[in-house]
Amino acid sequence: MKVLFIGFPQILHPWYDHFLEAVDGRFEVRLFNPEESKQEQMEGVEVVVEQAGGLNNHELVDIAADRGVKFWQFIGTGLDHVDTDYIRNRGLLMANTPGQFSAIALAEHALFLMLYILKNFPLSQKIMHQGLVYEPMVDELAGRTLGLIGFGASARALASRARALEMRVMAIDAVPVSTNTLHEHGIDFFGPPQQMDRIWTEADVVSIHLPLTDQTRHLIDRRTLDLMKPTAVLINVARGAIIEETALIEVLKNNQIKGAGLDVVSNEPIDLNNPLLTLSNVVVTNHIAGVTSGTSRRRGQAAAENVMRVSRGESPLYVVECDSSPDESASCPSTSDIESNT
Repeated sequence: MKVLFIGFPQILHPWYDHFLEAVDGRFEVRLFNPEESKQEQMEGVEVVVEQAGGLNNHELVDIAADRGVKFWQFIGTGLDHVDTDYIRNRGLLMANTPGQFSAIALAEHALFLMLYILKNFPLSQKIMHQGLVYEPMVDELAGRTLGLIGFGASARALASRARALEMRVMAIDAVPVSTNTLHEHGIDFFGPPQQMDRIWTEADVVSIHLPLTDQTRHLIDRRTLDLMKPTAVLINVARGAIIEETALIEVLKNNQIKGAGLDVVSNEPIDLNNPLLTLSNVVVTNHIAGVTSGTSRRRGQAAAENVMRVSRGESPLYVVECDSSPDESASCPSTSDIESNT
C-alpha cells in the first residue's frame, strides 16, 4: 500500500521520522513535495498522513478523492483549522491522534507554567542579578485548589500530577464521568458547565483543557475573569481563542489576578507588539506544550497503526465523526476523546 505524508517543512522532524520508524518499512511512504505535481504524487495513494492538518486544502482533498484515496490520517489532535466537513463530503474517512497521545506533555507544561508564576521566576532572576538573596517571597502548590475546565485526557493527566503535589482538584465537563474515574484522579468536585462559576470563584489555579469550537470560542470572557480571586493564576495549553484576549489583557494590566501562563494565543505566531509579551505577570510560550519527542513518537505509532488497519481492511481507530451543520464544523472532535481535544 502506498502512503503520502504531508508535513510542515520547518518542523518535519522528528514527526516524520517517528512515523517511518513505526511503519518499519511495511509500506511505501512518500514525502509530499509542494513544488511537484499534486496529481502525480497522489497516483496510487490509498492513505494520506498529514502533519497537524496545517497544509490541508480543498484542492488536495479533491485530487485525493478523485484518485481513490481511502483514508486521511491527521497527526495532531485539534481540528479547528481543518475543513473536516469538506473532507467528509468528498467521501474520505478521517482520523486524528486524540488527546491521550499528548496528555503527558500538556500536563507537564501546565505544571511548568504554574510553577513559573507561583515561584515568581522572572523577579527572582532580576533580584539575583542585583546580587541579592532571599527574595522574593514565593508561593507553594500544596494546599492550593486547581480548577480544570474540561476533563479529557490532558486534564486527567494534570489532575493526577496535581494530587501528587497535594493540590485539591475540581473539574467541569459536559460529559458525565464515572465515580471510579473521579476517584482515580482525585477529583474533589465535578460538575457540568452550568456549575462552572464555582471553579472561577474557588480555584487558585484554573487550567483550560477544551477544544476550540463555536461554543467554546471566547468562553472565558471579562465576566468569568472578574470572578477569579486576585491571587489566582490562569493557565491555557489548549487554544488561544477560548479566552477573550482583550479582556485578559485588561485584567492582567489591572492586577486583578496574580498572573497567566499561556502556551497559546488568539493569533499565532504572536504579534511581537502584543501586550502579553510586556506584562510582568504573564509567561507566554510558543505553542510548544505538546511538542515533545514523546508526543511525536506516540502519535507516529498511532498513525502507523491506523495505516496497518486500513491495509488489512479493518476500521481505523479514532475516526473523526462530525455533524455537517455549520455549528459543528469548527470542532469535529474524535469520538474517543470528545470531552476534551487539546
